[in-house]
Amino acid sequence: MNTEDTDRPRADLNASRVRLRDTALRRTKVLIAGIAAAAVALSGLFSVVAAQAFKGHQQPATTATRTDDGGSPAAPSTTDDPAPLQPPAQPPAAATPQPSNSPPQVSGGS
Repeated sequence: MNTEDTDRPRADLNASRVRLRDTALRRTKVLIAGIAAAAVALSGLFSVVAAQAFKGHQQPATTATRTDDGGSPAAPSTTDDPAPLQPPAQPPAAATPQPSNSPPQVSGGS
């Protein structure tokens, strides 16, 4: 019996297995790319829906009034606002390090 005749069915079987494997890999890549694209699209859609559903607080409209002399508009009333921060009279002093008699702590030592 010739060895080429007995190896031929095995070679055809291996070739068909390789083709099936390559086809399955291509389909898997396409499926994964589709799932990733769908996830990105759904994420964007959900963010738009959430932005429309929860718009936040609306600021009341303030109208600027003119002074009697026709100059610049008057500033809106700020009676509810706290006073602005003021700088300290003296800058903070640097802390002096206190000498210690204990040894320094070392992390990870054994």
